[in-house]
Amino acid sequence: MKHEADIVPRPRRIPDAGDFARAKAACAAGAPVEHAVVGQWLLTWGKPGRKTFEDWLNDQNG
Repeated sequence: MKHEADIVPRPRRIPDAGDFARAKAACAAGAPVEHAVVGQWLLTWGKPGRKTFEDWLNDQNG
């Protein structure tokens, strides 16, 4: 059996101001939010001062 090459992980994309602005508009409209933005919020889990997604998003630039 031939060995398959390992899957190389992709680098995490850091959201920019435009991503946060689109996420705020999408959240206000009840629409889905980009994965990169939600991923940044998930990194706050387990840390002191964790906020709801909406509160965290309002604190972000964009």
